[in-house]
Amino acid sequence: MQVNALFKKAAPAPAKTAAPAKKSPFGGFGAKKAAAAPAPAKTVKKTAAKPVVTKKATPVKKATAPVKKATTVRKAAPSKVAAKGDSKWYGPNRKLYLPSGLLSTADIPSYLDGTLAGDYGFDPLGLGADGKINQYRVAEVIHARWAMLAIPGFVIPEALGLPGGVWTETGKVFLDGETGRPEFLEFVPLFAAIQIALMAGVEKFRSEGAGPAGFVPFKGKFDESAFNGLDPINPGGPLDFFNVAATPQDLAELKVKEIKNGRLAMIAALGCFLQAPVTHEGPAANWGKHVANPFVYNFVTIASGADRTPVL
Repeated sequence: MQVNALFKKAAPAPAKTAAPAKKSPFGGFGAKKAAAAPAPAKTVKKTAAKPVVTKKATPVKKATAPVKKATTVRKAAPSKVAAKGDSKWYGPNRKLYLPSGLLSTADIPSYLDGTLAGDYGFDPLGLGADGKINQYRVAEVIHARWAMLAIPGFVIPEALGLPGGVWTETGKVFLDGETGRPEFLEFVPLFAAIQIALMAGVEKFRSEGAGPAGFVPFKGKFDESAFNGLDPINPGGPLDFFNVAATPQDLAELKVKEIKNGRLAMIAALGCFLQAPVTHEGPAANWGKHVANPFVYNFVTIASGADRTPVL
């Protein structure tokens, strides 16, 4: 009986101790252990989440995409095209005065390196070998500009039928007073003095690389400092009224156009000088006769001194 009583008393004892273990979250030492037990699991999850953060924090691939967009090399392509377009006029790959099969850059003088506008490697007499190629360029550009002004002066007054319009007779008509203009407009010494004074001033400013203050259309007033550091041959600045040479590429292209047209004008002026003593007529009259009958009135028939009837 005593033994059974002991068993009956001992049996509930584990149940009572086990029951508080389940209810341990409300207090006691067991509750601390139970609360502390999940802590390592949470820390493990956090440590496991760290690699995930590093994976998310690797936006290096995403960052490379803006770098590709930021490379504005594709946007700068037009400048490369412009540079390639200019290479046919400048540099070692420019066009020469003979085809590539007959002439190469190795056959032309070294001082014609393609830095000057309109450099086709043509200098058969070797005039630039003395190192004054830049001075010759200045002289060429100035003569080209005078020729481009002279040709319209030769042709337009004659074509309009103005008194003294034929350039070979202009001086005579003015001196004889046959122009029909007021007398002071026919006083040649006065206009000669004005032209000399104006040209002296222009040449002074050109040689010194300076200029006076003034006013120009579309740009307004300017002072002397506007000419500082400008090219004496192609100054631009205040003299570029319409801003046609706004970029270096535009200026480089315009230099080529100017020298090419200027060379044609110099050849045309030479033709006018040679035509006048042979035909005793002006360029407008010669051109009109040639257009009216090109087979009868041309260089060959004039040089031979006999008219030829065309045979078709």
